[in-house]
Amino acid sequence: MTDNGDDAIRELLLDLPLRDIAQRPEGMLAIRRSDVPEDRRDDVDAWVLGHGGQISHEPLIVVHGGKSPEGPPGEAFYAIPPAAFTP
Repeated sequence: MTDNGDDAIRELLLDLPLRDIAQRPEGMLAIRRSDVPEDRRDDVDAWVLGHGGQISHEPLIVVHGGKSPEGPPGEAFYAIPPAAFTP
């Protein structure tokens, strides 16, 4: 990916809201994958993975004060280290 493409994705992600997702890894920022325009998701997926992030899923059902049951995954989100946003 070119530096311009890298910067464009970084800017796109910086314009999206951060999410408070309990299952995100410690120290990572969370952004819902569905907040990214569909035509850019493949590029953003590659950027996130290439910058030390990951694509995870929230549990479909969250039990507060207990263990969430196993089952199909919920909504996908990006877990991104803050350093990835430094050019």
